[in-house]
Amino acid sequence: MKKPQYSELGLRPTTSKVIGAIFSMMGHSNLEGKNFLDLYAGTGSVGIRALQLGAKHCLFFDRNQDFIQKIKLKTKKLKFEEKTTALKGNCETQLNKINETFDFIFVDPPYDQKPFEKIFEQLIDYSLVHKETRLFAEHSSRIKLVDEYKLFKKKQEKKYGDTSISVFSF
Repeated sequence: MKKPQYSELGLRPTTSKVIGAIFSMMGHSNLEGKNFLDLYAGTGSVGIRALQLGAKHCLFFDRNQDFIQKIKLKTKKLKFEEKTTALKGNCETQLNKINETFDFIFVDPPYDQKPFEKIFEQLIDYSLVHKETRLFAEHSSRIKLVDEYKLFKKKQEKKYGDTSISVFSF
C-alpha cells in the first residue's frame, strides 16, 4: 500500500532550508529555556526543532487529530514528551484553550488562508504574548502581510522562493 504524500493529507511541510532560516533569525542560543508555540503545527517539525535547540516547552496546536497524534508519537520517541503539549483545535477560533505565554510563536497556515489578523487578535486578547514575544509567520510570497497588527510590528521579511517569513514583535 502506497504511503500518502503530504499534499494528499493537506500538508505543505516547512522545508529544511526555511526551518534553518527561521532558527537563524531567532538566534539558536535565544531558545534556551523559552516557551515556543507552533500554530498549524502539521508535522511538528518546527516545534520539534525548537525543542532540539533547547526550548523549555513547546505547545503544538493543529485542527487535525491525526497530526496531533503523530506529533505526540514523535516527541515521545525523541524523549521530549515532558516538554510537549499537543492540542487539537482551530487556530482561528480556539486559542482560548491555551493558558500560558510564549517567547516565540510560529504561525504557518495553509497558503490559501489568510487568518493572520484573527490569530494576532487572539494572541493578544488571550494574553498568550508578552512584550518580548517574537512571532514568525510563514506565508506565500505572493501575499504581503501588513506592517502592523494591533501591537505587533513587522521587523523583518525574508523570501525563499514561494515562501516568505515575516517576523513581528512589539
